[in-house]
Amino acid sequence: MQKQYVNIRLPHKKPKGGELTAEQKQENRELAKERVVGENAFSGVKRYRAVSDIYRNRVANFDAQLILTAYGIFMGAAA
Repeated sequence: MQKQYVNIRLPHKKPKGGELTAEQKQENRELAKERVVGENAFSGVKRYRAVSDIYRNRVANFDAQLILTAYGIFMGAAA
């Protein structure tokens, strides 16, 4: 997958019969912290049905504005 998507970051997998190093565990924790921010923003968009309902006004880049607004709201709530 990393060959197809150059900028993708995947967590380290535990090898069979082995354990992850402390460094690999820390990298997985850092990745999880970054992922949860985006996942919470998308869950907020879904919760308010912002992308499932029909929006009839014509506003340029409305989808992008909506995602950025949801991200801002949830980042503010998390602080």
